[in-house]
Amino acid sequence: MDELLDILSLPLPDEVRKAIEEILGEPDAKEELIRLGILKVIKGKGGEIRLGVNLSEGSLDYDPRYWHNIAPPEEIDTSRYFDYDEDIHLQLKKWLRLDEKVPKTIVEVGCKSGQFTEQIIKMASNLREIVAIEPDDVLREYGERKFEKLSSKVRFLKGAEEDIPLPDEFADLAICHIVLNNLPDILKVVSEMTRITKSGGIVVAIEPSGGNIHYYPDPKLNELADKVDLAYGKGVWDLRVKMIDYSKDLKQKNARYAEVFHSCGLVNVEEHGIISAVLLSDPRRDRQEILQWLKKRLFIHENDWKRVEMILKRGGLSESLIQEYYHALRSYLENLINHPEQISKTHELETAHRTVTIGFRPEKK
Repeated sequence: MDELLDILSLPLPDEVRKAIEEILGEPDAKEELIRLGILKVIKGKGGEIRLGVNLSEGSLDYDPRYWHNIAPPEEIDTSRYFDYDEDIHLQLKKWLRLDEKVPKTIVEVGCKSGQFTEQIIKMASNLREIVAIEPDDVLREYGERKFEKLSSKVRFLKGAEEDIPLPDEFADLAICHIVLNNLPDILKVVSEMTRITKSGGIVVAIEPSGGNIHYYPDPKLNELADKVDLAYGKGVWDLRVKMIDYSKDLKQKNARYAEVFHSCGLVNVEEHGIISAVLLSDPRRDRQEILQWLKKRLFIHENDWKRVEMILKRGGLSESLIQEYYHALRSYLENLINHPEQISKTHELETAHRTVTIGFRPEKK
C-alpha cells in the first residue's frame, strides 16, 4: 500500500480522493474492486490504483482482463473444434520440425483451455513434455482437468506471458496460439519466449491474420450475426483497453510479427499461412460428429447467454436485436438437430485465416 500513497499528492477531484482514502484504509476492498471489474486506473509516480467506476459502463461480473470472461473454455473448444484437420497437421508438423526424432520439450505460452495443446500432441512425433502456461485460473484449471484423461505428458503452470515462470534455455520449442494479437506488449512476450528457448531451438506464433468468414444460409441470421460480432468486440475491447495499459501496442500488429521476432534476436525467420474451412454440408464430414458439434453449440448458446448478453449490451446493441439474435440462432441450431437430414443441405461456412511466424534462436558459438 505504501507505494500508492503518493497518488494522494496529485491534484485530484474530492470524490476521487475520498475513494482512494477509503480503499487505502481497507486493503481487502481494493482487491475486491480489482476482482469485480469495471475499474479506472489512476497512476502516480509510486504506482497505480484501480477504482470502480459507474456501473452503466457494464457488468462487474465479466471483467475483460480475464480471458475466460471473453471466451469461456467450453466455447473455445467448441468454436475451434474443426480448425485443424489432418492436412493442416501435416503442414504444421513440417514447419515446426515436429517430425524430427529427437525428443522435444515444448512450452505453450497462453494455452487457454488447452485446445491447441491437443493439436501439439497429435502432431509431435517424439514428445518429452509439454509445459502449458496460462495466467487465467479458470482456463488453466479446465485444461488440467481435461488432460488428466488425455495425456500424462502435459504439465500446466500459472504464469503471465510477459513473465514466463521457467528458466533460461528450457524449451526446444516455445509456441503461442492466438495470444499475441490480444496482448499489449508483444515485444516483451516474444523476448520471454526467446529467453526460455534453447540455442538452436524454435519460437513460433500462430496468430489471426484477418478475413475470417462465418456465413449462415439465412440472410436475416447473417445480418444479425454481423451486428452481434461488432457489438461483442466493442463490448470487450472498449473496456479492456481502459483496464490494461495498451500504450506499447503496435499498429498493424498482425503484419509485424516477423519484425518483432528479428528484434528479439531470432534468426532465419519464416512466415507461413494457413486457412481452415468448415462447410456444414461437406460430405466428407462424419454426420454424427457434426450433429454432436451442433448440440454443443446449442448448449453453449443457451447456457452462456447471460455473459454474452451483458457484453452485447455493453457494446451498445439494443435489447430487441439481442433477443432477436438469441432466438434466431437457437431456432437455426434446433432445426438442424431435430432434422439431421437437413445438414447435408445446409451450407453454413466458417473459415479461419492465420499466420505462422517461425524463428530460430542462434546457436552458441
